[in-house]
Amino acid sequence: MAKSKLVGLLFEAWKDMDRALQGLAEADAVRGVDGGSSFAWTAAHVANQVDAWLNVRFQRQPPHPLVGQERFRVGGTGAAGDWRDVEAGVREVREAARAYLEPLGDGDLDVVIAYDGTFAHLRETGLPLRYALLRTCAHHYYHIGEIATKRSGLGQEPGDYPGLLAECT
Repeated sequence: MAKSKLVGLLFEAWKDMDRALQGLAEADAVRGVDGGSSFAWTAAHVANQVDAWLNVRFQRQPPHPLVGQERFRVGGTGAAGDWRDVEAGVREVREAARAYLEPLGDGDLDVVIAYDGTFAHLRETGLPLRYALLRTCAHHYYHIGEIATKRSGLGQEPGDYPGLLAECT
């Protein structure tokens, strides 16, 4: 259980993302929908941010061999590869992030690190952990909405989001 409600929100976003993807057949997971990204690519894309920001930058770990690849940063039309490999990679990235985040209290989220990424304002101010968590949560829910919309269009039950948010109350 998270000590910080914000960290708890990220953990709840992971549960909601898993629920949004639950029950996908391999063939459905890896094919693009309406000329856009596949569900597998989207799952890897969202986990790529967790990996790049929380694991690589804050924890100074090497990028995940699959999820950390450049092809999952932007674009959405590239092949994701095997759905089971993507699921395993997402799990590994989350486990590394969870081990770091779970013991942190709200006061621990005030850390700021140097940033060399694409957001110019953060290159000047640094990347605050609290901001990274907020942005990562928003990113998850943006793509959960995308997944639910696509699944609904395919005649699949998309679910209802967000879930109970039990870890942030």
